[in-house]
Amino acid sequence: MASSDDAGSLTSVDFIQLQHYMEESNLRVKDVIKVFHPGGRLAKHTQGECLDAVGFCLFLKTYLEMEDIPADFCQRLFRYFQHKEQDESSTNPVPKGDVVFLQDVSCYFSVLEEGQPQEKLEFTFKLYDKDGNGLLDSSEVDRIISQMMRAADYLGWDVTELRPVLKDMMCAIDVDASGTVTLEEWLKGGMNNIPLLVLLGLKMAERDGQHIWRLKHFNKPTYCCVCESMLLGIGKQGLCCTCCKYTVHNQCANKNPEPCARTFVKSKQEIGKATHDWIKADCNSTKCQVCFKKIKTLAGKWCVWCQEMRHDDCVIPGVPKCDCGPLKDHILPPWAIYSVSKEEDTKLLNVTPDGHILQISPVPDTHPLLVFVNPKSGGNQGQRVLRKFQGLLNPRQVYNLSNVGPAPGLHFFRNMLQYRILVCGGDGTVGWLLDAIDKAELKVCPPVAVLPLGTGNDMA
Repeated sequence: MASSDDAGSLTSVDFIQLQHYMEESNLRVKDVIKVFHPGGRLAKHTQGECLDAVGFCLFLKTYLEMEDIPADFCQRLFRYFQHKEQDESSTNPVPKGDVVFLQDVSCYFSVLEEGQPQEKLEFTFKLYDKDGNGLLDSSEVDRIISQMMRAADYLGWDVTELRPVLKDMMCAIDVDASGTVTLEEWLKGGMNNIPLLVLLGLKMAERDGQHIWRLKHFNKPTYCCVCESMLLGIGKQGLCCTCCKYTVHNQCANKNPEPCARTFVKSKQEIGKATHDWIKADCNSTKCQVCFKKIKTLAGKWCVWCQEMRHDDCVIPGVPKCDCGPLKDHILPPWAIYSVSKEEDTKLLNVTPDGHILQISPVPDTHPLLVFVNPKSGGNQGQRVLRKFQGLLNPRQVYNLSNVGPAPGLHFFRNMLQYRILVCGGDGTVGWLLDAIDKAELKVCPPVAVLPLGTGNDMA
């Protein structure tokens, strides 16, 4: 049972669990909130600008599309909003009775739904800054460590020796060694701290050369590419990059790992220079494709694009050129995408969701694949399909429809003449994409294939 000090608090486990629930839902908070407005079917649960406890539970069930949401989880969230309102400035009226402000609920879920990692980090800072003085003192930092331990246990991590690692991690965030953590230190340290972000259930903005980490359990002996020691513990869990398969211990992810494979080149002068992207890998017992001898553990590299494996000593930069291997007709390699400046002519430029201004210069006689995936289709099928294509192709060819919709991908490829589209999802996803293609004013109408996900698909 929670102590009085913990009343109205959310734990890291609550936060991660809520993020997981939200990933399974297809609804947006702005749409769900409408049913509580005057005339809506659940309007009877509102009192002016406030929402009662039953209405809050119905909001969660509707928004998360869950009829069996745990009652204690629902109650903790409700108490959190009550205590949050009592802790706010006196200029904000505190609702009377067993109710919460509907606007606060809407804003909170909107941040989780659409907020950037920095916004979510700022939210968690305020969550743990119990006295509201703008600093995380030693007791509040200890509380964060305890909550992260619970989160790690919830995620199935080996927590045997995790606490001292988390303590060192939090000490590193306190840059000036003052014994307290400011919001600025929290944001700066948190954005560059992969294990912390994973334990808080946050998503990192993906920059070129930055790994896309996911927690993975390995069923065979696997080694960390940073410290070169074996992954130990129950399940041999570690962080594995979805794109390049680079694998590390949780605690080694922030110790200057090798960068992920590039996804574009920095200038037009580099277009067409087909160079390998070699990534350190556990190539144990695989034959080197230069000397044809077996590669010992962590003594080799593999090219992300052509999938060749070689001994470290057999990797000679630029010799021979990379041919993108068996998927060369489908891959849009980094030397076919170049970065341009904002000062250049913008008529044909493509601004990507992560802020890069990129232009495609396709490899002749190839038909790059533009992939759209609805990760919420088919249960966990969509998530697995998304990760699979991010590893097989250039991640800039693969679009998560729940994040950005089809428009950015179609806009990026709009000036291509030879390419193909693959849409992975159910009937609604396919219809959504076909409608977007009709409105996109593409130069050509590319062939579209469908990978059905989920049940009840009628692709006729």
